[in-house]
Amino acid sequence: MKYIYGLNKSGLSLVTYLKSINEKYYCWDDDETIREKLIKTNFKTNFIKPNHLDAKLVDEAFITPGISLQDKKIDILKKNNIKLFRDLELYSRLINCEKIIAVTGTNGKSTTTKLIGDILQLCKIKNFVGGNIGLPLMEFKNLKIDELYHIIELSSFQLESAPSFSPFISILLNISPDHLDRYDNYEDYVSQKEKIISSNQNSFNIISVDNEICSKIFRKNKQNKMIPISIDPIEEGIFFKDGQIIDKFFYKSEVLPIPEISSSLSSSFNKQNILAAYAVVKILKLNTNKFVKCVSNFIGLPHRMEEIVNNKEMCIINNSKATNVEAALKSLQNYKNVNLILGGQAKEDNFISFINQKDKINKIYLIGKSANVIFQQLGSSIDCEIFDKLEDALKKIFLDNAIKKELLTILFSPACTSFDQYKDFEERGNHFKNIVASSVL
Repeated sequence: MKYIYGLNKSGLSLVTYLKSINEKYYCWDDDETIREKLIKTNFKTNFIKPNHLDAKLVDEAFITPGISLQDKKIDILKKNNIKLFRDLELYSRLINCEKIIAVTGTNGKSTTTKLIGDILQLCKIKNFVGGNIGLPLMEFKNLKIDELYHIIELSSFQLESAPSFSPFISILLNISPDHLDRYDNYEDYVSQKEKIISSNQNSFNIISVDNEICSKIFRKNKQNKMIPISIDPIEEGIFFKDGQIIDKFFYKSEVLPIPEISSSLSSSFNKQNILAAYAVVKILKLNTNKFVKCVSNFIGLPHRMEEIVNNKEMCIINNSKATNVEAALKSLQNYKNVNLILGGQAKEDNFISFINQKDKINKIYLIGKSANVIFQQLGSSIDCEIFDKLEDALKKIFLDNAIKKELLTILFSPACTSFDQYKDFEERGNHFKNIVASSVL
């Protein structure tokens, strides 16, 4: 019998599958509101707390990615030698691994996942996009989806415990400090990300070697089929140069001009995402003209460098998805005279790197739980001001710039999680867009 702990989207998807095959299970969620809601919808409960579970009846447990595998609440499961997995494990047992194109990275994985899905769609190849983006993994069974390829976005949490996972194509975009509250140290976080690398001789591993950590992983795993990509020139790999993709992996030296890049991919860090998608196109032997067309017409996901306003007077960007320092710093690359909104609940305690970007920043408007911490680090080098609410920060931005004649650039790229004031980054981003709409549009 299986035990499902955590009934968010992925947990519910697991339970729905087990019910569909008439397999017995127990489940639990610590949130009483979630449990009550499920009871009202005639959900067959089988609710049992971990410490009330008869361990003799359960052989394995699937823990929602939102719960750490080090959480004391599941110690009782470990003591009873119940195997602990993520939903990725059950998914991997049920899917032909030759269908899987898996994407991870600290930043950019959602955009890359969607871009690959869009390219396959344009090539009339049916595909399932899910995982950490869109539909939960197990929905391919619940919805009876039998597509040729699955493009799945995976977090470090999903990769933690899935021994059956072995994708046909794996993509590792980048690694920088993130989720350190969930790991003993940075090395532990890195080791979880590295689990996406497949040792299957028929598999391909696409890896950006732009940062030191990924470069080390590339060198360590050279015995596997590794395809290096970079936004800078490299030997025997795939890279960008002067608006062209230079392919020295599949060819001795092939050049593919990219005459136009969608505004959703225009930031320089998105070149990693484009290169990863190109490598997939070459592995699957797809039409490169359609790839180029998709890159030029790509519509990005909400809350990821999403331009809400772009006219002669102002440019306003919603990058609520930037929940770590690295993502927020990268979002500054293509802009100047920036009015930057930072803050929320910090994952890390070092914001000093923003000082290196002070020439791009007019002023930083700080919100949320970690506003004072950020102010203490940056306030002596960059003009900073603290506000209780997001709407107060925006109101002050418009006041500060009322008499200025240059283009007003507002970048909402918090570098922190949203959990101090919002349910998630999406609710935070939607609130930002609503404030802008009532103030400007």
